[in-house]
Amino acid sequence: MNNMIWLVKREFWEHRGGFFWAPFWTGVAVLALTLLGLLAGEVGLMVHGAHGTFEVNGVTTNLQEMLAHVGPQQVEQVAKALAGSLYSLDAVLTLVIGIVLFFYLLGALYDDRRDRSVLFWKSLPVSDAATVTSKALMAVVLIPLLVFAIFLCTWLLLMLVMSAVVLLHGGSPWQLIWGQSNLLPLLTLQIAALPAQMLSSLLTAGWLLLCSAVVRSKPFLWAVLIPILVGIANGWIGLMGVPTVSSHLLWAEGIKRLLLGTIVGPANTIVAEAAFGRYHRVVVDWSTTWHGVVDLYATPGLWIGAVVGIALIAGAVWFRRRSSEA
Repeated sequence: MNNMIWLVKREFWEHRGGFFWAPFWTGVAVLALTLLGLLAGEVGLMVHGAHGTFEVNGVTTNLQEMLAHVGPQQVEQVAKALAGSLYSLDAVLTLVIGIVLFFYLLGALYDDRRDRSVLFWKSLPVSDAATVTSKALMAVVLIPLLVFAIFLCTWLLLMLVMSAVVLLHGGSPWQLIWGQSNLLPLLTLQIAALPAQMLSSLLTAGWLLLCSAVVRSKPFLWAVLIPILVGIANGWIGLMGVPTVSSHLLWAEGIKRLLLGTIVGPANTIVAEAAFGRYHRVVVDWSTTWHGVVDLYATPGLWIGAVVGIALIAGAVWFRRRSSEA
């Protein structure tokens, strides 16, 4: 256990620029852009007069009057916008850390062999299984949890900034921001879907670690080209009338998850539907949404992919034991 803790700390110390600072500065950039947008809006209101008057549907009004006469329709529009902002922020952070993890896993075992530092690590009383497991644990569990914490902090700061703007103009932050009934269920839904995202990313982590442990050069090309060539070959064979794997099954359930599991996963679709209400609903049908989460965990593909991913990680351990340099 102590060895695993130190191995995990080593991975974080060596890659904290990507693991922590990349999502951190992404969150800062989102906050900065939001502040700039709000500042531009305030300047725009000032341009229209001391009270920030402007026309809406031919009626002259100002922001204070609008906030003082907020109706159910406006509240619903704000609720949907806030839900969309929550999902969008999560999607941006997931994309950033997904790319970071993709290249981290590709180089996790290859870089040690290329610079021969693997000889040093093998001289320590740490097994190859523990070394590979620590890298998989970082990519699949610990870093997603860290990024989710950054996401929560960033989103809470966004909520505070928007609350300050509403309060500044005489509105009620509780009515427009904090009192939205969809926000807590949506956050709970994201937390419930997080383990599914981790299970889904196991397949990608296993494949990239295996490539990192096996190939002697250019692991990116090998990791990407092999699945794509398999998909193309499957299509060619199908044109000849020979039974093949379904194109949807191979590309959507196989190759897509194999290469993009750290970036997108089946959980994202469910959260997106809840956040945007299928783009035309404002009130989310939470009973249907939660059934979707239950169905997600009951999907055989999720667990089959996780088992295959674990098998690929075991394969990476096997090759790690038998190779010392690229």
